[in-house]
Amino acid sequence: MNIAAIKQVMDSISPLNAECWEDFTAFFTIRNVKKGEIILDQNEICKHVYFVNSGLMRCYYFSPEGREITGEFFEENRFLTDYFSFSTQKPSTTLFQALEECELISIPRPAVYLMYDKYHAGERFGRLIAERSYIELMDSILADKTMNPEQRYKKLISERPELLERVSLNMIASFLRITPEHLSRIRKKMATAKVAKKQKIKLKVA
Repeated sequence: MNIAAIKQVMDSISPLNAECWEDFTAFFTIRNVKKGEIILDQNEICKHVYFVNSGLMRCYYFSPEGREITGEFFEENRFLTDYFSFSTQKPSTTLFQALEECELISIPRPAVYLMYDKYHAGERFGRLIAERSYIELMDSILADKTMNPEQRYKKLISERPELLERVSLNMIASFLRITPEHLSRIRKKMATAKVAKKQKIKLKVA
């Protein structure tokens, strides 16, 4: 089992001592997921945290009108779970789907709480990862409230350009809370502006 990547990520957040790490990793299992497979369905209770060794996952939910809305993408070296369902053991309102063939490290809920309860280092790691998740959530909410769609798209391609090579434009549009047609207009506008800028530079040089 390849656990080098998850150890590196966890060490970068808050290192675990050898005993805590040994106890924790004893619960790890590998889950290979096919493209399109759902690993957590709507109304299912979340009982695992996953770490993406390879591949790309997404979480999504349905609007009151039944439209799919992509909440987040999870590429390599990221943890994913439905924190609300995982913590409360209430049914999930989100779904997790593989967008590529994925290799995940699956960590059951009892292992997580054992680490929290038994080890100070484990409790500290849990607090820091929760803080990180909260910051990511607030960053997303703030972007939705303070940026227009074009600004949010520019933010995405600046911070996570690799997603554009791995995710359909329909899903990107869903993630940005706009229609595919709206995204197409934004991309066309940006492409036109880029060409105009190049032409302006050429004129100055000439």
